[in-house]
Amino acid sequence: MQTTLTALAVVAVGYILAYVLFDRLRDRYGYVGGAEYVLLGVLLGPRVSGLLGAAQVQDLTPIVSLAAGWLGMLLGSYFRLPTLALLPRSHVATAFAEAVATFLAALAALLALFRFVAGQTWPDVVVQAVTLAAIATLSSPAAVDAFAGRARVRAPILPVLQLTARIDALVAVVAFGLVLAIYHQGEVAPGVRTPTATEWAVINLAVGVASGVLFHLFLGPRGSAEEPEGASRLFVALAGAIVVASGASYYLNLSPIYTNLILGFILSNSGSSHRDVTRLLLATERPVYLALLIFAGAAWSPGSVDLLFIAPAFVAIRLAARYFGGRLAGMHVAPPEMRTPGLARGLLAQGGIGVAIAVNYAQVRPDLNPRLVLTATLLSVLLFEVVASRESAAFLTSLEPEAAKLPDPAQPEPAGKVP
Repeated sequence: MQTTLTALAVVAVGYILAYVLFDRLRDRYGYVGGAEYVLLGVLLGPRVSGLLGAAQVQDLTPIVSLAAGWLGMLLGSYFRLPTLALLPRSHVATAFAEAVATFLAALAALLALFRFVAGQTWPDVVVQAVTLAAIATLSSPAAVDAFAGRARVRAPILPVLQLTARIDALVAVVAFGLVLAIYHQGEVAPGVRTPTATEWAVINLAVGVASGVLFHLFLGPRGSAEEPEGASRLFVALAGAIVVASGASYYLNLSPIYTNLILGFILSNSGSSHRDVTRLLLATERPVYLALLIFAGAAWSPGSVDLLFIAPAFVAIRLAARYFGGRLAGMHVAPPEMRTPGLARGLLAQGGIGVAIAVNYAQVRPDLNPRLVLTATLLSVLLFEVVASRESAAFLTSLEPEAAKLPDPAQPEPAGKVP
């Protein structure tokens, strides 16, 4: 209990400091990243000040799993089938082409890096390469949304970028969840047959489906969240669903992000409370994301010196794979009126799910270079979140040079869209 209260106090103080130092700059320059919170976590962690000790960080693992599951559920809530059915097929094809091409390009480079440069065995190579390839595929539409809202640019490519960021996350989370199931780590009870890789994948899927069906019954009718009691009831129901799903996945050494992705998909496509669910998840996304960044920074450790070269190599691989996937989709799959070779410039932001995957990997595979994966991820966040806003602004401005205008201070930034 004392550990939890200490951690909450540290997060509250850190959030206020970061707000004072960075959010005013964000309002002026459009910076929407979270690199400062990673640095704040490092400063608060055992490696620097020690305000959050190693034991405290370890004790907060269930809370971090809950935060990762919350982001996974938010991702699943975006994929509401009636909304997806209205999207142009060309937009969907462009998004999937970019996501798959980026993932495969990053995976090929990482497989070669771990196998032929680091000299590791194939099972270890596959697990680490798929995990980092999933993180490399992830992108966030935050920088694009912020610039579009501030500068009032309405480029036709904007909805494609927003959809592509969601598909990137979908491909990444599914790939990560499957690799943890196929190369499952852990033992079953004595006398119980060890499930096969396919059975572990089905078990992971079943946990999400069962949680979604179960907690669908606790959601109230549409509009109940507008009342104080309805909002509290909805929050408790969602928190309970994420706790159960994340706890089951964590106990089985599977991915709570993947499980809660399925859970969010089911809840957003069943019943009449999907709008209330999405609004609540959007309202809590940023605090959850920032808390996750702080604790990831506090848990950071450089790891093995022999493999530290992989972290900067990963940044270069992500950049190359991002531009490869963006060029392939932007020039050969996108509709003629939207074709552009620079699609990747609007998708450089990393986003919070990458940090969630790295933290989840450290929980499930503590035997297989977890510090290296976290180091590579945090380095990528620190670098790409800084340049993402500028590159997104330059990309959108180049498409609509006459429509680009100076930021309007009277116009607030959009809080998020509800599918």
